[in-house]
Amino acid sequence: MNIWWQSLAASERRLVTWGAILIGLTMLWLFIWKPLTAHHQLLQQDLADAQATYTDMQQQRASLLALRGGSPGSPAATKGSLHTTVIAALKQFQLDGAGTTSEEKDKKTVTLKLEAKPFDTLAQFLATLETQHATNTTAMTLKPAGKPGTVDAQITLEQ
Repeated sequence: MNIWWQSLAASERRLVTWGAILIGLTMLWLFIWKPLTAHHQLLQQDLADAQATYTDMQQQRASLLALRGGSPGSPAATKGSLHTTVIAALKQFQLDGAGTTSEEKDKKTVTLKLEAKPFDTLAQFLATLETQHATNTTAMTLKPAGKPGTVDAQITLEQ
């Protein structure tokens, strides 16, 4: 390669040098700059879409709260003990009776043990406690029971 380079005239060497520089810059533009710019534009578009979605979700949240008649805060906690509220909800969803035990750990914590209860009813029960009584499930263990659609559950509820 060195012999070939030495055999070129000075003007040919300049022409080859400028050609190599031009080809190198073109390769940098094609394989580095252009893909980075395209990726940056995609990220900018994703960011704009995410911000628009966030704004839309905030508006929907406000309208849901207005329809529900609530404020941006969580639902108000029920007065009285949580245990009383849980017992009433168990009766409402017909989850009380045989195979149901509840233990009040303190005024704001209740542990439930449910055996062979319908899963769908249990889910509705927990959703009602959360939305209407500001009660959260802090621990839950579910195991399939003998009949399809039923579960054995151990649940810890807190207000």
